[in-house]
Amino acid sequence: MHGPYDPAKGLRFNPHKLLLDPYAKAIGRELTWADELFGYTIGHPDGDLSFDERDSAPFAPLGMVIDGAFDWGDDKAPAVPAHETVIYEAHVRGMTMRHPDVPEALRGTYAGLATEPIIAHLKKLGVTTIELMPVHHFIHDRHLVERG
Repeated sequence: MHGPYDPAKGLRFNPHKLLLDPYAKAIGRELTWADELFGYTIGHPDGDLSFDERDSAPFAPLGMVIDGAFDWGDDKAPAVPAHETVIYEAHVRGMTMRHPDVPEALRGTYAGLATEPIIAHLKKLGVTTIELMPVHHFIHDRHLVERG
């Protein structure tokens, strides 16, 4: 990303650093933690006010272009009127991870949401729509990875 580098003004543009597109639909390569990923030089006397010119490309996660077309086949939108819609917001992991009737191998997964115990629970509540929150890529903090 090109622009001025003036940390005192909150401007930290560094064209040597590869940025991940926040709208990427898929991640083509995972992050490999390395000092080159930081816009400043780790250990420099000026701390995060310094400027690191090393290329981060060998280590940075990469966005992947995917075919956005999806064939819904015979699927149809539910015929539930808006005034009768009951939306249930859930995290995939939180909804399934500790549920005692979800098979252990499926806990914390999308497949776990499709198990009979989860579907029965949602139907019992009268839920017509489930909204998954949030569904996005994440990384583990460097210091946690380094500490195992």
